[in-house]
Amino acid sequence: MKKRKTIFLSLVICFFFVTSVLPLHADEEENPLPLFYLNLLSPISCTYRYQWAFLMEEELPKIGIGIAFHETTGWGNIAPRTWLYPVGKEGYYDYIPTYDKGGYDILFVGWSWGLDWDPTGLFDTESIVPAGDNVYQYSNPEFDEKLVEYTTELDGTKRIAKGKELQAILYDDLPAITILYPREIYALNKSISGIDTQLLSDSAHRAENWRNSLKNNITYAQPAEFREYNIFVQEWYYDALWMSCVYYGLFERSQNKRLMEPVIAKNYSVSEDKLTITVDINPNAYFSNGEPVTAYDVDYTYELYMTPAVDSVLYDPLTTYFENNESIKALDEDTIQFTFKKRYAFSLSLLSYGIINKNLVQNYINLNGYSMDVLDQAFVTSCGPFMLNVSDFNVTSSTVILYPNPYWNLTDDDLLDSLIFTFVPSKSKAIDAFTEGIVDIVDSQYGLHFSDFEGIDTNLALTKITSTQEMAINMRHPILGTGELTPLGTAEAAKFIRKAISHSVPREMIVNEILEGQGAPGVSPMPEGCIGFDSDLEPYIYDIYLARQYMEFAGYDIKYNTTLPGDDTTNTNSVSYNLESTISILMFIVISVSIINKRREKKHY
Repeated sequence: MKKRKTIFLSLVICFFFVTSVLPLHADEEENPLPLFYLNLLSPISCTYRYQWAFLMEEELPKIGIGIAFHETTGWGNIAPRTWLYPVGKEGYYDYIPTYDKGGYDILFVGWSWGLDWDPTGLFDTESIVPAGDNVYQYSNPEFDEKLVEYTTELDGTKRIAKGKELQAILYDDLPAITILYPREIYALNKSISGIDTQLLSDSAHRAENWRNSLKNNITYAQPAEFREYNIFVQEWYYDALWMSCVYYGLFERSQNKRLMEPVIAKNYSVSEDKLTITVDINPNAYFSNGEPVTAYDVDYTYELYMTPAVDSVLYDPLTTYFENNESIKALDEDTIQFTFKKRYAFSLSLLSYGIINKNLVQNYINLNGYSMDVLDQAFVTSCGPFMLNVSDFNVTSSTVILYPNPYWNLTDDDLLDSLIFTFVPSKSKAIDAFTEGIVDIVDSQYGLHFSDFEGIDTNLALTKITSTQEMAINMRHPILGTGELTPLGTAEAAKFIRKAISHSVPREMIVNEILEGQGAPGVSPMPEGCIGFDSDLEPYIYDIYLARQYMEFAGYDIKYNTTLPGDDTTNTNSVSYNLESTISILMFIVISVSIINKRREKKHY
């Protein structure tokens, strides 16, 4: 009996000794030996991005990816390694190389889009740098083909379905590892209603729906001064806020669904070849001076947008899809026709630009030429729900006061008596003005947080926006992209590594701790605020065990450093010693004990 106990205890001691000197599989607390080294590149311009970039510097070694260097710098140093790399020039590669050869490995970057997501120029093969902005050097013929289908499909339902196919491809290929989707907070007095903050964030709001149950006006605080006077020179988000209430186009975004709907247009038809759109003008549409909107006003407005001397920011998008001014013709007072160079899925968005009164503006230009950067009544007379008298544009205090367009007949409900946009220089002052009832809305660009309003009874609108934060992958990198230097030497092995990296991103923690809950885990390069976002795709979960498994799928043998007791010699042990090995040892003990017991039984017989 004593002998059997001794044998059993010896086996148990042996088991604990072995398991103490050999690492169990995927011990999260112990980093494996580096399988290869990468360099990280991140811009210093965003403090939040700076934090998760350095977090990933700690996370990647957990799956066997060593960090040789992390350069945090300005865009002046990043651009020559990425978008401005002199591809094909003498002394340079004919592609963007790895970081140590003058290019990059992984770049932390953010993107902002509109409500309509069009990745043309960023992920298609034709747009690889230097031809476009495809700094990833990503090329997938299937993606290219489906992208053409997506950007030429005028049927909204079909287009959304095709957009989901694009998202699925990028989700699987991972040229961009999307970290998160930022969200913004607007502070609204609880008496305010009718505001779609997602439209507001895109400067596409419908101010005719805005209401205040306590008083019939709204004062809106914004953190920057006004600097532009009319729609032709508008580039600044803060000027777009008031202009979107004054200037309306043939089509505007619908409240909540955010799809294009006729407003100044009554209806429209599309030709069989999808290249010509004929629009009938709404007979109830009037300028704020009482003149009806005609097709000739629309024609002249677009002529100005497409005149180089005007220097409008809309010149490039319009001339991309319209040959010249002859492509847009007023057929009569009530009908206008647009002929496109090529089919374009988002054609109605091009017909949503603000319309001006031809009679007033043409007279001004005849006298003064194309000097558009002026505050003149001719340029701010439009057909939106509100109007601006130039005397109510206070340059000194940077305040704009809008009043209802007295000839607005496109909605039944009464408009606000006034809508005031005003500059408040700091977040603290804006919140003070808000709590005192001086302002009714605080713009999201103050960088508002829930904690800023503790103890204040208000409505904080956490808003999905059309932005992403990601890790851009150099798809010509021999390990991350082409896979030629992986143990398997294949592109599939490189994809496994990208999946491993994606599984090493603690998205939930970044959103909750760094962004204080103001965001959502990233899924694909389409932002969650865009029309057609595929909510069925799930973020890559944070799982170091699974990430290491993907590294093994890529052909790597993950190893750990261990030091035997009383020995300074470092032993390299393969991660293959895992749960199966542990179970085998336990089975050995059980079987050994069983044999001992069987021998005992035989002796009794």
